[in-house]
Amino acid sequence: MGNLLVRRAPWVLLAVAVVVLGVAFASEHVFGLRPCALCLYQRWPYVVVIAVGLVAVLTPPDSRARAALMAVSAAVFLVGAAIAGFHVGVEAQWWQGIPACDRIVPLRGANAAELREALLQEPVVRCDVVEWRLLGLSMAGYNLLISIALAVACAFAAWRIVGLNKRKVTG
Repeated sequence: MGNLLVRRAPWVLLAVAVVVLGVAFASEHVFGLRPCALCLYQRWPYVVVIAVGLVAVLTPPDSRARAALMAVSAAVFLVGAAIAGFHVGVEAQWWQGIPACDRIVPLRGANAAELREALLQEPVVRCDVVEWRLLGLSMAGYNLLISIALAVACAFAAWRIVGLNKRKVTG
């Protein structure tokens, strides 16, 4: 069981990260849920983990390098959980969002009429407004839970790999 987990962990990690990012992009481009600044920030840990995961699949299954890459992935998911948790707090009005949550970026060189028309066509997506919920949780809430679960899974995989290496040395 341990070797199977060690061998498949990076592949599972990659698959889950790709699926989560796919759901985020589908919610935006297929279902029309426009992301706020914090929503966009929550995507970056998955991009980083996909890159780390691609390197991990190329490393020997029971190597210290794979253990380190899985530990890095756990840390990245903890950062993602922190971003998602912050976003959940903004949605719940526990604290204010970051300046990018309310920012309207003016068009350079636009006159007042052009700026007005652009603003009317592109509404600001606020970080404190939940556009979608399922069972009482927003997408940020689900991302918080998924990120914590993935951090734990990656840490466990790293721990198992280190354990297998110790058995090889002592046994």
